[in-house]
Amino acid sequence: MRSDRSSSVLPILYIAAFVAGFNENIINVALVDIMAEFGISAATAQWLVTGYMMVTTVVVAISAFLYRRLGLRKLFFIGATLLSLGSLCAIFAPTFPLLLLCRLVQAVGTGIFIPTMMSTVLMVAPRKKIGFYLSIGGMMITFGPAFGPVISGLMVTAFGWNTIFVPVLVVIVVLGACGVVVVKNVGETEAVKLDVLSVILIAVGLVAFVYGLSEITVRPGVAAGSAAAGLVFLAIFVRRQFKVDNPVLNLRPMASIRFWPAAILVVVAMMTTFSLSVLLPLYFQRSFGMSALAAGALLLAPILVNAATAVMGGKIMDARGAWPLLITGFGVIVLGQILIVFVAPQLSWIGVLGASVLSFGGVGLVLSPSQTAGLATLSKPDHPHGVAILNTFIQMAAAIGPSLLIGILSSQAASSESAGASAAQANADGFTRAILVAAIIALVGAAVAFFYTRMLAGERKSASVEGAEGPEGVQAAQDQSASEPTIASLMRTEVFSVPATATVGEVVTQFVSSRTAGLPVIDDQGGVCGYITDGEILRAVSGRSESAIDLAFGLQVYRDDANLRDRVTEVMQQGVMELASKSVVTVDADSSVEDVAAILGERSINKAPVMSGETLVGVITRGDLVRSIFGRLLGRVDASILTEAELVTLQ
Repeated sequence: MRSDRSSSVLPILYIAAFVAGFNENIINVALVDIMAEFGISAATAQWLVTGYMMVTTVVVAISAFLYRRLGLRKLFFIGATLLSLGSLCAIFAPTFPLLLLCRLVQAVGTGIFIPTMMSTVLMVAPRKKIGFYLSIGGMMITFGPAFGPVISGLMVTAFGWNTIFVPVLVVIVVLGACGVVVVKNVGETEAVKLDVLSVILIAVGLVAFVYGLSEITVRPGVAAGSAAAGLVFLAIFVRRQFKVDNPVLNLRPMASIRFWPAAILVVVAMMTTFSLSVLLPLYFQRSFGMSALAAGALLLAPILVNAATAVMGGKIMDARGAWPLLITGFGVIVLGQILIVFVAPQLSWIGVLGASVLSFGGVGLVLSPSQTAGLATLSKPDHPHGVAILNTFIQMAAAIGPSLLIGILSSQAASSESAGASAAQANADGFTRAILVAAIIALVGAAVAFFYTRMLAGERKSASVEGAEGPEGVQAAQDQSASEPTIASLMRTEVFSVPATATVGEVVTQFVSSRTAGLPVIDDQGGVCGYITDGEILRAVSGRSESAIDLAFGLQVYRDDANLRDRVTEVMQQGVMELASKSVVTVDADSSVEDVAAILGERSINKAPVMSGETLVGVITRGDLVRSIFGRLLGRVDASILTEAELVTLQ
């Protein structure tokens, strides 16, 4: 389902998600130089990664509120402004605390982009292609990091670490300029209130918990206390979300066993990819003395494989479902990490690189499909909440994973070096221990994927033969499915429209000849760019500003207004786009009847143009759907099996 030609905004949002992924990873290959510049340890420097992800997590947690309150356009430009400001200040940051502050400002901006992109995809993408559209978004989120280390490595090597923020600044300024023209609101904004206490609880809880994980191998007592305090704050946050009228993060979808396992899979997948993105440059640079450019270039291969398998995974998910895709992907992740554990201590960067390609490829197969599997179990009103939950978990995983694993790496490296190992070997030992822990976590993900996908597959099989037994029952189910009407079969293919260059007078002529009260306006590419109704023309003729002009008023104007002829002449000479509504609700030809019924009911409209790609191919009316429902009622003994969405059209 989509509004107007709102799918045209997706390329801008995909690029914004690319920038968000790019910006997350640019710091990784610069950590060694930053440590040398400010004289800090790896545990301190990693807060440029962990702190960034924690702020992003908080922003993502309130993303559903921001999207509903501010709308797409305003939210996009807030994100672009903050990312630009943070990048500009980071270029000139003279101290580590100021650099960290600039990084946190960046995090607010990029934290807006990813959930905004996903929420918009769910609103405008064709239902049968949501997996594919989300996989493109997932590819951009991971494709950005593919170039992040390479570009930032080049900048560090040639110009110094502080120049890594220049590409982000340039791209986001250009993107903002394009957004002025392209980015429009999708859907209506709502006057919802932000629960500030919830924001404080999740922020304090996350900082305390992640800090505890980062210190667990250095100061176990302090770490345990901090992590426990963080969990208490997070538990209070969760409890509060079920108490307040407008929760920051609506957690009700987590009560469904058909949804929460998907959140676990997303966490494991994200911990894998983001932790490897941080750990691999440290291994290449500190165990082999590679430059930042070389370490970043080596990351290009695994992340490009990740991007390719993300698209592949999305297509497989749309065609075959979650089984056996997810369990296969997690199996590949575990295999790659086990190979790293055996190869890394031998100081073989080629072997580690090859094994990391496997792990990154496995993540591509599971990250977006895991999200799609979970979101597909939710009702349409719960989609924004599901997106917010999954993206919050993604950012939490990206914060927790590096913090935990870098702590393990640093502790084991210090232990090996004190035992007499060289600095290079000690770093390799720490890297190996960290990857071993990551492999155990991935193994847990594989187990969850197995049981979850078998459950979903069993539900689909059960649904397909519900109420029937044996081969005859299966055939009956198939016959019933085949008899379900489609929008393509219900829509009217004889479509009356007017070109965007038409005058209002030509529109009125078309109204009279086609005996219709509303017409889509078509641009020179064949796409719908507006919608003109008789009410809008009558309102212009009357000179009144009311939102609606009824027929009785129109007749009164016709009889009594002496200036009517002059105003009619003036209005008839106007261009149609001067009066037409620019916000047009359209539906895709492959949309389900349920989706179309829901949108007509929610928007209180009687008909909508039907699009195939960007081309107008028909029109579907409320009457068409009502007649279809009545026809199906006549063929059913029990009308209660009509879906709730279908009944909306009868209200």
